[in-house]
Amino acid sequence: MPRRFLVLLLLLCSVLAAHAQTSSVTGRIVDGTDQSPLIGANILVRGLSADSVKNGAAADAEGNFVVSSLPAGRYELTVSFLGYQTVRRQLTLAGQSVVLGTLPLSAGGVALKGVEVVGQAAAAVQKGDTAQYNAGSFKTNPDANAQDLITKMPGVTIDPATGKVQAQGEQVQRVLVDGKEFFGNDPDAVLKNLPAEVIDKIQVYDRASDQSQFTGFDDGNQQKTINIITKPQFRNGQFGRVAAGYGPKDDRYQVSGNLNQFKGKQRLSVVAQSNNVNQQNFGSDDLLGVVGSTGGGGRGGSRGGNGGGGGGNVGNAGNFLVSQQGGISKTHALGLNYSDTWGTKTDVQGSYFFNLSNNTASTSLLRRYVARQGSTDDLRYSENSLNTSRNLNNRFNVRLEHKFDSANSLIWRPAFSMQRNTGNSGLEGRTFLASGNEAGVTQGANLSDYRSALTGITASNQLQYRHRFAKRGRTISLGLNTNYNDKNGDNTLLSETTAEGGRATLLNQFSELTQQGWAWTGNLNYTEPLSPKSQLQAEYRVSYTPNESDKRTYDYSPGEQAYSLLNDTLSSVFESRYLTNAGELTYRYQNKEFQWTLGGAVQNAQLRSDQEFPRATLTERSFLNFLPNATVRYNFSKQQNLRLNYRTNTSAPSISQLQEVVNNANPLQLTTGNPDLRQEYRHNVFLRYSSAVPEKSTSFFALIGGSYTNNNITNSTIYAGTEPLTVGGVTIPVGGQLTRPINLDKQYSLRSFLNYSLPLRFIKSNLNLNANANFSQTPGLVFQELNYSRTPSFGLGLGLSSNISPELDFTFSSSSNQNYVRNTLPGQVDRQYFRQNTSLRLSWIIVKGVTLQSDVNHQLYSGLSAGFNQNFVLWNASLGKKLGAKQQAEVKIFAFDLLGQNNNIQVNNTAAYTEDVQSNILQRYLMLMFTYNIRNFGGTGRGDALPTDDAPTERRGRGGFGAPGGGFGPPGGGM
Repeated sequence: MPRRFLVLLLLLCSVLAAHAQTSSVTGRIVDGTDQSPLIGANILVRGLSADSVKNGAAADAEGNFVVSSLPAGRYELTVSFLGYQTVRRQLTLAGQSVVLGTLPLSAGGVALKGVEVVGQAAAAVQKGDTAQYNAGSFKTNPDANAQDLITKMPGVTIDPATGKVQAQGEQVQRVLVDGKEFFGNDPDAVLKNLPAEVIDKIQVYDRASDQSQFTGFDDGNQQKTINIITKPQFRNGQFGRVAAGYGPKDDRYQVSGNLNQFKGKQRLSVVAQSNNVNQQNFGSDDLLGVVGSTGGGGRGGSRGGNGGGGGGNVGNAGNFLVSQQGGISKTHALGLNYSDTWGTKTDVQGSYFFNLSNNTASTSLLRRYVARQGSTDDLRYSENSLNTSRNLNNRFNVRLEHKFDSANSLIWRPAFSMQRNTGNSGLEGRTFLASGNEAGVTQGANLSDYRSALTGITASNQLQYRHRFAKRGRTISLGLNTNYNDKNGDNTLLSETTAEGGRATLLNQFSELTQQGWAWTGNLNYTEPLSPKSQLQAEYRVSYTPNESDKRTYDYSPGEQAYSLLNDTLSSVFESRYLTNAGELTYRYQNKEFQWTLGGAVQNAQLRSDQEFPRATLTERSFLNFLPNATVRYNFSKQQNLRLNYRTNTSAPSISQLQEVVNNANPLQLTTGNPDLRQEYRHNVFLRYSSAVPEKSTSFFALIGGSYTNNNITNSTIYAGTEPLTVGGVTIPVGGQLTRPINLDKQYSLRSFLNYSLPLRFIKSNLNLNANANFSQTPGLVFQELNYSRTPSFGLGLGLSSNISPELDFTFSSSSNQNYVRNTLPGQVDRQYFRQNTSLRLSWIIVKGVTLQSDVNHQLYSGLSAGFNQNFVLWNASLGKKLGAKQQAEVKIFAFDLLGQNNNIQVNNTAAYTEDVQSNILQRYLMLMFTYNIRNFGGTGRGDALPTDDAPTERRGRGGFGAPGGGFGPPGGGM
């Protein structure tokens, strides 16, 4: 750090510390009738002296507010909320904190006779780390859902590759309603079922963990979150939607419904659906239950200390799940959500999911490997497969928070899931050498049939006790998290592998697999105020993750007519133990404009793995790491801020990566583990800048960041050319390859994202412009040679959303990305490819009761392998007629893929190869649909409402809300 900067920083801190002592005002705003918190109520404290000091805040999810940094003097406090009478109080402050307690507001705002006030609320406001949008500034069709609304807002888009909602360049991981959870952590369940008409405000921010919310110290466990604030008149009553449709071609059908009952703080929601048009509104947990964390070695927490809280999706998907990428699915699903406040001290939210999905996927892929030095040909692998699977999932979770008193609270989060998956996979693969576009002689070929039946059970408990001392800022908290995984199943493999010259190898095998894993994590956290603006945090964390895996593979014995011959090479009994201990100190300084934290943890980790066969090995490793972290945030104003975040963490290898057992589901593409793996050490840094000009309804967001990983767990690929190879007792057939995880350094990635949004008043629309540039380097060993795969990419995008009227609602968007693949090994055939996605959504009420809806999506791929380049248009449309006095019912004819061009392409890049994948997808059909919207509110019903006053800068609440929305029709195959 330059000396001049250090002197300036010390001088600034001295000046700030010399300021006169200030006061704060705290309280809680509630409804005077049912005592429910009035979320987003506006609090203004205005000085009565000549200098007229003014400060304000907004009530959080519990109705609480804090107005701080108030010099001594006389003030007037004003509390206001839409539909309630304003409360005013006189205050005299003399350096002490004032606790006002609960302030009830009475319903019924005062109307001003003979006076008409016309104004336009700012479309976007930046409040600290939170971007807030007024829903009333974005006009949508009456049948629009929350996703239709939020994608009109600055910086919010749909990723064309995944269909997931992104905000400020990052995938949205959680959606809250009125600051509370709904259906666990599934964004789709909220966004696709909540009507746009009930929404007052949208907030986008990085949600901190419960621990960070309590202490004020960032632990790095943040999630990109959208908080939906509803209009008060929609918080009591029932609403919902039922729909049914049928199409004669291929007997396409869909039936769906949801019903919501809200009464004060109690909210109950039911969502159900059955269809064979690939409609799946529920989350990915329903498809990934059996490949969730094996706890294998554990994953370091925010700074490496939570090891074992789950290693993420570290299981081998080939063992536990037949891939459902692409294809056509039949789905039956049911979801229940409950939220309530029991008494005055206990908040509870719970949800249950049931999901049964049958999928058929036909896939073609072409893989092009990095060429060996001196070779004039490059190795390629092509594959055609047909996969069918049946996936049954049950998922349950609860969040309960109990406040014993104002100083003590307890949070308990149990969760449970059970999944049963059965699948069949028929595969035809071929390895061959090619020169340019000319296919050469086949090196190896395989025909195989793979069948599996697998069951996975996962359970977790998170328990956190928190205590606030009488001294402001002094806290202590104790946490205990447990995770349990139990997975077992069996599979059969029948395959014929043919090498060049006609030599054939037959396999007829049966395998049994059992995996069990635990993860125990405890932490003790203490914070101590050092001054009114500084605080120190001390934390100790310990975690222990034991895992066991037993896989036995048997060859078929013709004589015994049974699978009785144990195959040692393809069997393994394996145990791993991962123990971490970490102590950390963090210092935080904060004032109105400037906040910074600096800390570091010392972590000791011990990894022990014990393998019985295919070869007996015992590996013990110990790691001692220093894990620094730092954050800086500067608020130029309430609408403009800059934030820097630096963090380090460690990740232990999973049990699947450590276990040295061969997966031969595809005999030409063998995989195995490596018991000698070391843990990864990762540096992460991000710089974010946000700005909004409310009076012009413009906003700007910029992000740049990246990561660097030492001991990155990547892959080594070994290829058998003209003769079979035996590596570690594993025989690789001619034309086949073996992939094994290894540690390599110099893995890093860089990413940047810019977004600028402004209104185009001359056409009454909002324009959203964005740009991105990314670069990544991934190391790998390819045929015993070190290669770095480098993939720079650049993209531009724009979105234009109408703000004309609810009768004419359209959204136009286009994104273009230029991608490059570069390899460091000489003589490589590098490539570049281009992808463009352009879409237009239109919803038009032609005359009263007659609706026209259209969705046109153009997809362009160029630069891919022959046969994979695409240029097609997916066009969906519907024509409907509203029925009934209130037009709550509708009959419409819906057409999916009118041009019959729907397609599905995916591009994958690794250090060893580039890959183009194409799979079957739902294509053209017609459907006659009937929809009925349920609306029964105790408030003002469907009438438009003005937005409430400014919402909180930080939204860190809990709870549940849900509602079905209208919607355009079956998304079909989607893109």
